[in-house]
Amino acid sequence: MIKTYLVGGAVRDQLLNIPTKDKDYVVVGSHPEAMIKQGFKPVGKDFPVFLHPKTHEEYALARTEKKVGRGYHGFEFYASPDVTLEEDLQRRDITINAIAQDEEGQFIDPFGGMDDVKHKIIRHVSDAFEEDPLRVLRVARFQAKLPEFSIDPATQKLLQKIVGNDEIQSLSSERIIEEIKKGLVEKGAALMFEVLHACGALDVIMPDANYTENHASLEALCKLDAFQNIDLDDRLSLVLMLLYFDHGTFKNSLDKTIKKLKINSRQTNVINHIKNSFQDLIHIHDLNDESRFNLINQFDFFRRPDITYAVLDYVNLLCHALALKNSVVGQFKQHLHLFEKKLEQQPSMSDDPLQGKALGDKIKQLRFELFKQA
Repeated sequence: MIKTYLVGGAVRDQLLNIPTKDKDYVVVGSHPEAMIKQGFKPVGKDFPVFLHPKTHEEYALARTEKKVGRGYHGFEFYASPDVTLEEDLQRRDITINAIAQDEEGQFIDPFGGMDDVKHKIIRHVSDAFEEDPLRVLRVARFQAKLPEFSIDPATQKLLQKIVGNDEIQSLSSERIIEEIKKGLVEKGAALMFEVLHACGALDVIMPDANYTENHASLEALCKLDAFQNIDLDDRLSLVLMLLYFDHGTFKNSLDKTIKKLKINSRQTNVINHIKNSFQDLIHIHDLNDESRFNLINQFDFFRRPDITYAVLDYVNLLCHALALKNSVVGQFKQHLHLFEKKLEQQPSMSDDPLQGKALGDKIKQLRFELFKQA
């Protein structure tokens, strides 16, 4: 007999009175051909997942899994009409994600997830938890999502065991970044890094990070309204910079981590500008006009003003998190906006008789005069 159950985050969030957007279902007693015959569209590559023909919500056939290799992809999945709901739930990561709800609204909770919701505990479902290194990041992310929860000591030991087995090394940078970004959306984002640090995973993902010294500043950063209003690439870059901040400068090992995590070129560009000019930027009120003008030229302001503004915004947030005085950084940004308006009001120099370097020098001098006026 075919039965459908609501599972995962939608059930968990319902019990926590948290709004949820996505709903996932598990189908017990069916097979791919029957799903397709009913109009479901197959989308799963590694296991049978289907989209509902009308709601486009995900319906997955009940399945079990077996560890056959290293890493996140080292599993064989078995989906069949004889796989039970309990067998499907048992392969899930933590108990609060292993609760199902039938079509009549009744909860099915074979692993005590509802009790863990009540007592605010993050606990693994079974010892098979340690077979998937991605679950280290997922637990850290759920700690960020549910800061009032605590991780069960036995689960904490399994996190350490996974790290000790070097399984984390097998995760792709894309999967690591995906999980970290999901955690950066949450109200307890800084707690994600606390969990990763406690089990040793942070040393693998971000080698040589200055977490112990900068964890208070990281918490302050994540609580800033301005931090929560920027996109996730910017948040990730700021966290990286803060974790590699070391007594007024940034560790050289930050470069290796940027490369390891495959941070995009725009963010890398912004980070590098800050690394090279941080002291000048936080003491910009001590620089003369020429030095300030040369600084924005280094940032390629006249071709990519967005990069310069991103640099200033990053520094502003970093200074707030590090409790450094930085009010003039915001003033300098206003100065640049005025400067841009003056530039827009200037006539074109396309008909100027000067050519080559002479024209370039003239344009630079005119820009500098406008810069001082602004």
